[in-house]
Amino acid sequence: MSTPVEKVSSIGRKISVAVPADQVESAIQGRLKQLSKRVKIQGFRPGKVPMKIVEQQYRGTAINDVLPELIEGSLQKALIEADVVPAVQPDVIPNALEKGQDFTFTATFDVYPEFGKLDLDGIKVKKPVSEVQDADVDRVIENMRKQQLTWKDIKRKSKKGDRATIDFVGSIDGEEFDGGKAQDHAFVIGEGQMLADFEDGVKGMKAGDEGDINVTFPDDYNEDLGGKTAVFKITVKSIAESELPEVNEDFVKSFGIEGGKVEDLRAEVQSNLETNLESQLSTMIRQRAFDALLEQNEVELPLKMVQSEASRMVQEQKNQIIQQGIDPKMLENMPDPEFETLRPQAEKRVSLGLLMMEVVRANDLKPDVALVDAKLQKMASSYEDSDGFINYYKNNQEALAQVESLVLEEQVVDLLLSKAKTSDEKIKAADILNMQ
Repeated sequence: MSTPVEKVSSIGRKISVAVPADQVESAIQGRLKQLSKRVKIQGFRPGKVPMKIVEQQYRGTAINDVLPELIEGSLQKALIEADVVPAVQPDVIPNALEKGQDFTFTATFDVYPEFGKLDLDGIKVKKPVSEVQDADVDRVIENMRKQQLTWKDIKRKSKKGDRATIDFVGSIDGEEFDGGKAQDHAFVIGEGQMLADFEDGVKGMKAGDEGDINVTFPDDYNEDLGGKTAVFKITVKSIAESELPEVNEDFVKSFGIEGGKVEDLRAEVQSNLETNLESQLSTMIRQRAFDALLEQNEVELPLKMVQSEASRMVQEQKNQIIQQGIDPKMLENMPDPEFETLRPQAEKRVSLGLLMMEVVRANDLKPDVALVDAKLQKMASSYEDSDGFINYYKNNQEALAQVESLVLEEQVVDLLLSKAKTSDEKIKAADILNMQ
């Protein structure tokens, strides 16, 4: 039997449960009978030990075995009777078990928070709009040219953007220092690869020149050199200027476009930019809709859910690092971020997840089959075997569920925006795509 659920906070609950003494004793005796079949006690054959002796020696073991099952079963029954659903695993505090007495325990837990407003009726939301321009395509192609630039030695004085190859020896108060010497060191002037004083000193020199450059190290450079001024003896081995390839048939073919037509290259670049832009715009409007929903639903969250989400965030970061080629062993000695550092983002993610669930439940939303098919077709379009890609998802329930989840999220966003007061906000594609 149980007492009514006690409300200890907006989402905190407490329930006291009593398991009848006869039920407890029956479970203990049943476990002792199981143990009697295999316990070994000197002077008795296995399975022939008197129950009185088995109970004397193994009652404690039997109690430890059956109590978790009794707690779980009776707690679930009590929660069903009370019509309450915990959001997280309850914390159980058992009372002492006395023979012949009811076994009692208390369970504390958080329930799912109640949200006040599950739509954006009347809320202002700006919808970002953008289009790929010819200048954006030009910018990408220019970056593609830079990927294939070559260097040509020159005799004139160097300037910003030239590549200098030099020998240098640095000294402070006439004494050389560690790390202050190099031969055939190449760098591009003006790109910040060397200290500003160093680059400024080399700028204007030409192949064959020698000279001294005074370089003052920043105060926070390192313990030995910070704030000090060094003299670098420079010997310029060569100066080279960059040469960009012409955008011609050979250039186009180098990117796998067999026809070699410039207009085909521009069309492919435009298509890729539009695909990326569409994805970014979708992400931006989704985030704005969700942010608006979050602003009007500030609620207390189950701490365990937030802690669990923070742990997932840490693991996501580790997985990303590993995917970048870092040895997983290097992560073993790295301390995890403090919970309080991750808490704001974890709370936002938990809030959003719960809100999404509630919007879906309240509006009885289900993944639209036609939208799921359209999403699969779009995803498959970038694969050579598009039919095989689609068949894989159609025959893999776990993979299909991921696509259905994406579609359901889009349906939620569409529903929210249908009630909101939306206005267009024009943004340059270059700004959205972080194009340099």
